[in-house]
Amino acid sequence: MKFYKQYRIRHLLFGSFFLFMVLIFGIVIYVSYQYSVHEIIETTTEYQEKNLNLLSEDLESKLSTFEGYSIVLSRQQIYRDVIGGSNTQFGRTSSTQSLTLDFSNIVYSVPAIHSIEIFLNAPPIDNIQYPVRYYPLTDSYEEDWFSTLNDETSSWLGSRMVDTIAGEKPVISFGRHVNTSRGLLQSVLIINLDPYTLQGWLMGFSDESNLVLLDNNGNVISSTNSFFDIGDTLYQKVVEAKEKQGDAKSTYHVRHHEDFIVATAIDSVDWTLMEITPYDDLIAGSRRMTWTLIAIGIFSIMLALVGTLFLTRSVTKPVVHLANVMENYQINQPKPQLPDDYKNEFGQLYRGFDDLINRAQMLYKSLNEQNRRQREAEIKALQANINPHFLYNTLDQLNWIAIERGDNDMSKMLELLGKMLRVGLSKGESIITVEDEIKYLQYYLQIQKIQLEDRFSYDIHVPKLTDRFFIPKLTLQPFVENAIIHGFQDGRVGKVDIHIVEEGEHLLLQVLDNGIGFQTITPHKSKLNTGGYGIRNVNERLDVYFGKEASVNVVNRAEGGAAVLIRIPKVRDKDSIQHTSL
Repeated sequence: MKFYKQYRIRHLLFGSFFLFMVLIFGIVIYVSYQYSVHEIIETTTEYQEKNLNLLSEDLESKLSTFEGYSIVLSRQQIYRDVIGGSNTQFGRTSSTQSLTLDFSNIVYSVPAIHSIEIFLNAPPIDNIQYPVRYYPLTDSYEEDWFSTLNDETSSWLGSRMVDTIAGEKPVISFGRHVNTSRGLLQSVLIINLDPYTLQGWLMGFSDESNLVLLDNNGNVISSTNSFFDIGDTLYQKVVEAKEKQGDAKSTYHVRHHEDFIVATAIDSVDWTLMEITPYDDLIAGSRRMTWTLIAIGIFSIMLALVGTLFLTRSVTKPVVHLANVMENYQINQPKPQLPDDYKNEFGQLYRGFDDLINRAQMLYKSLNEQNRRQREAEIKALQANINPHFLYNTLDQLNWIAIERGDNDMSKMLELLGKMLRVGLSKGESIITVEDEIKYLQYYLQIQKIQLEDRFSYDIHVPKLTDRFFIPKLTLQPFVENAIIHGFQDGRVGKVDIHIVEEGEHLLLQVLDNGIGFQTITPHKSKLNTGGYGIRNVNERLDVYFGKEASVNVVNRAEGGAAVLIRIPKVRDKDSIQHTSL
């Protein structure tokens, strides 16, 4: 669109109107081609054929599952025992009860199975069990479906009505002959499928399509429309189309009255799946094309006025673009790319805004550098509260005095405190390994154990793989100290548990105690009392080092006591944590 920046408006108007007219004729030709009736029908047919093939394969897979159920059930030993008979009445009753229970559990565990029918020579007298029912084998000879099973070992029998406690209910049945070793008919096992399950399969594939499933006699087995009925004429057309199609292609289509039918055969069960679409719906696109052409004609008349509006928008486009850039720009984002080819007033606006961005970024960098130096000073101030060298030398002298006086506990405490200071020195490093942090904490806890004796115990769980990660020094000790001083102040027997676990790219440090817990929130206190200077020191240092990547949560435990949850990123190189803090 560079010509809008160079040519006169009157030339642009003439050229634009000419191009618009050419564009309109192109649109008319394109729309006429796209909405032709022939293309719509061909495209729809191809789409429906693919969908029906996918659905038929899915149905075959699901139906084969129930055929597999019949094989598994017919081979169960308890079923063989029941249909083969037992020596005593008690044995027959016990086996029948076990078989009923086993088969009922299968029915209840497979929602698609409605019930199971067993035809055998000596059915139990009490035949009110549901969903498993027993019938004399001779009754099966009188059923319409028996001839179907006469020629095959197993087959789908289509829709049937079965007796239930609530009366007759429709089902879709699959039957299997069970013969003796001599080939004589011993039993007939029928698994009844809930028709609503089959309807759900169809609707699950497409709840908007009108799908119908027929058996080999043209009877409706299931459909997405419960009230749909197939006439003999339509079924005859489907059969003729299938025979005409031959074996090369299993999908075919016919026209019946005001409906367009695409059908496919499910060969494994000799069923037919159809999708019925009103013909008016298919040609609706052509009708829309007619109205579109009418609208295009009206549009052509109004186009001259619209062209003027378009030119106005072209003139205001640079202003709108600059306004959007100014509204969405953030100081910490990359500098936006602005056009540099405008030679008029818009160019002055773009250049002025670009200069403003450059000055703002320079100021931001200056403030960021100042903030970095301030944070470094704060870290040093937080850690330089005492002179550890002086204290370590003093404690060493006190330890010798305690040894000379025979005060072993005091000597041990001074020795542990000296070890704490040695770890605390860390050669001036503010970042230490998890292993050193745990050593420091163990020395402190041993001092508290000497002081509190049997009133205090502790446990530390630190996986070996985590002790080489780096964390800020003295991260855990202030929280443990807070638990001992404030949590066990009522004289109870206290225990502190320390856990460190890995959570992806973070470490979760947990300090758990069985103390009195933190004070609950009251109208006079807006948050929990989480300790004094030491804990605030930890919070400030974690914020300086990690920002939002670290968090400290203090909660009261349901079983009593408090839990401190410290979540920090995994740091494998202590230098990287220094860079992160900057």
